[in-house]
Amino acid sequence: MPKKKRGEKRTVKVNWRKIDVTRIAQYCEEYFGRYRDYPSLRDIFYRFVDELWPNTKGIYKRLSTWLRDKRLDGSIDWKLIRDGGSREYETGDGSYSGPREFVQMWLSLFRQMAGKYALPMWTNQPKIVCVVSEKEADYPVIKALVEDLNADTGYVRGYSGWRMFFEMQENILESGKKPVIIALSDFDPSGGEAAKETGKDLVSFILKALKKLGIEAEVEKVVVTKEQIEKFSLPHRPEDADEIERLRKDPRFKTWPYGLYRVETAALRAKAADYFDQTIREAVKKHFDKETWSKVEKIQDARRERIEEFLIDHEYLFDEFGQEIQQDDRLKEE
Repeated sequence: MPKKKRGEKRTVKVNWRKIDVTRIAQYCEEYFGRYRDYPSLRDIFYRFVDELWPNTKGIYKRLSTWLRDKRLDGSIDWKLIRDGGSREYETGDGSYSGPREFVQMWLSLFRQMAGKYALPMWTNQPKIVCVVSEKEADYPVIKALVEDLNADTGYVRGYSGWRMFFEMQENILESGKKPVIIALSDFDPSGGEAAKETGKDLVSFILKALKKLGIEAEVEKVVVTKEQIEKFSLPHRPEDADEIERLRKDPRFKTWPYGLYRVETAALRAKAADYFDQTIREAVKKHFDKETWSKVEKIQDARRERIEEFLIDHEYLFDEFGQEIQQDDRLKEE
């Protein structure tokens, strides 16, 4: 486990002028290629901790300022770093081609609809699986990781997450399946294994919340665990002397056997991205019955063939409609 002298004040200097910002930009692009979203400041900090800078709270704050300045002077694109909740901007106006091209596009898509038909991936499966995170920054990541697996996803932070549980309850009861919750949370007194007895960790909270709603669920925490911390020598959350003193006074740490430190989910993602991704995906896939799916696929293929036959039999209508599209003056672009 990570070791350091608690409360010790250290003066650590980093030559920020010598840090290659293009290396950070490259990591941000790679992160986007993996998760279809950009990394947060915390992701960047953990990725290069002990390589470009030490693991201290002061350095974390300095990194935030340094990256801000690099974005302001154009050294790194603003979009490459995710700035967290409440900082979003979307254009409210969309654009389309001319009327004729627009109708032709949708006719073309309609003619290809047979191959698009698909039954839900979890049709007839005995379980319904949901991946839940307690960190907002983890949510777009897990959505990208399990999108092709069609697993449900959720973001819940403490008792403010009751609305999510009510929505989950409706979905579970409607499905009639056994619920399985895959949980991601930090390794600390409120998210670690040792806290389960007191019911303060995310896993216990989910179990108790669903039980109050009349649902017995299987809940498995897959990130972050003590074994993962040791296997990858994960960096702990940077703490200064004042924060260490607050942790000493925190009653949750009185019975926490692992010391005055916390390890965040972002640390595992930054230091062992492939393992992080595989762990979450495998946690979902192990509950997916392939034999059941092979039967569903046969039904799906048969229905696609029937749709294709129907479309072929009415091909002449599409041709006639296509001619009308070309000739009707109402579809001219004025």
